[in-house]
Amino acid sequence: MSKKIEALTMPKWGIEMEEGKLTEWMIEEGSSFSKGDPLLVVETDKISNEIEAEFDGLCRKKLVDVDGTYPVGALLAVFASEEVPDEEVEQFINDFVPVDSSFQPESAVSEKKSKPVEPIPSDNKPKTSGDLPSAPPDGINISPKAWEVALELDIDISTITPSGRRGRISVQDVEQAADPAKLAAYKGEEEEDTGQASSSGNPSELIPHSGMRKVIAERTTASKNTAPHFYLNVDLDAKKLSAEREKMNKGKDKEENISINDLLIKCVATALTKHPEVNINWSDEGILQFQNADISIAVATDAGLITPIVKKANEKTVEEISADTKRLSDLAHNNKLMPEDYQGGTFSISNLGMLGIKSFTAVINPPQCGILAVGKLEDNKISVTMSCDHRGIDGAVGARFLQTLSGIVAEVDI
Repeated sequence: MSKKIEALTMPKWGIEMEEGKLTEWMIEEGSSFSKGDPLLVVETDKISNEIEAEFDGLCRKKLVDVDGTYPVGALLAVFASEEVPDEEVEQFINDFVPVDSSFQPESAVSEKKSKPVEPIPSDNKPKTSGDLPSAPPDGINISPKAWEVALELDIDISTITPSGRRGRISVQDVEQAADPAKLAAYKGEEEEDTGQASSSGNPSELIPHSGMRKVIAERTTASKNTAPHFYLNVDLDAKKLSAEREKMNKGKDKEENISINDLLIKCVATALTKHPEVNINWSDEGILQFQNADISIAVATDAGLITPIVKKANEKTVEEISADTKRLSDLAHNNKLMPEDYQGGTFSISNLGMLGIKSFTAVINPPQCGILAVGKLEDNKISVTMSCDHRGIDGAVGARFLQTLSGIVAEVDI
């Protein structure tokens, strides 16, 4: 690393991102790191991602604490070699102003100047590794919060099997290794400190809303309040579709198997090209009608529901669609989706059939005007319900689309 000072700032992922929540530090003050090492975890309203180092370096000072929310471009930490005097590091921090919000998401490091950052109040200064009674043993990868809990509960962390990213010990790992009585006492103190005791006498825990959960609440409420939903239901004849799936999976490894949902995505994309009046987005200025079918697929993660997009599904083979859905699902479950993976889309599919649900209705994903809720395959039939935004799709238009889809599925005309 050169002798210059480098700033770690809040990155920007997508044009809509204005702030991010720092959920985990993965480096300590005074520690060295190599290019590609994870530095911290940032959560936005949709995703949670590790920020990786772009060069070898040394963390001289961390300026913000875990669980804080900071604007794009805000100074999070400062990197500099040991040769740089502390006075120069402090001067750099005092003089720093954040980058312009249009900087590229790939880079979390910048010295670009813009408007000043609000100073952190002295009584709100973040905890650093120096506030802990001692440091964890060498060679043990543990989050700062997990280390604090381990100290409180007097746990030998060398006996814990990590479950976190890159073999990291998490708070949950520590709690599972704790003595139940000590853990209960510790939890009781936390509830007392936070004032979350239930007035009914029924023990409860307040789980703060994640950024994703807040966005889900806002978007679904807005969708139901602004988009006049109506619903169309039909049973699809899936006999030939099931036979086609068996044929396509013959000789394949289980991991490569084509799913009924993969085939349905292709069928829906084919139907949308025949009914472009359904392949639309609503806007106040007019209806945006698309040439290609970019299908948003609902993926349920621990953090909430997200809808990554199989782009140009109408031009892809079923095998390509299957590879896309597996890749996007894996990224979603590992909090690795980028904005371009889930922003946009022309139509949505939500499938709960694998959970035994026969039929259901789904909330439209605005600005899209349609979503298909897919139930389980039973007796070679699949019950599907299409939710339509009546502002953009009339009843007869939606019915004709489902009629075409039924024919495509029945004959596997893809």
